[in-house]
Amino acid sequence: MKTLLLTSLLATALLTRCRAPDGCAPVSTRCAGNVAEICNADSNWQVLADCDAVSEHSSVAFTCAYVSEDGITGHTCMPATVDAGTADAGAEEGGVL
Repeated sequence: MKTLLLTSLLATALLTRCRAPDGCAPVSTRCAGNVAEICNADSNWQVLADCDAVSEHSSVAFTCAYVSEDGITGHTCMPATVDAGTADAGAEEGGVL
C-alpha cells in the first residue's frame, strides 16, 4: 500500500514538474478573468490573487486590474470603485493582457 501511494505521489510530482512552459516572461503579470496571475521562473502562469475570493472575504467588490503607481507596475486585485487614473484594467504588461 505504501509503495502504491509513493508511486502515485512521485508520478504526480514528475508530471507537474514536466509541464510544458506557457512561454511567459518570468515576473510578468496578467488578468485571466478575475484572477491576477504571475509568470514563475519556469515560464508558467500561476495564481497571484483570486479577486472573487478577495471580494468574498472583504465584503467589497474587487476586480483584476493593471496598476502603475509609484514605480510599481503589474496586475492585482483592486476595489471595483478605483479611480481610472490609478488603474487601467485594459493595459498590457509584459506583452500580455
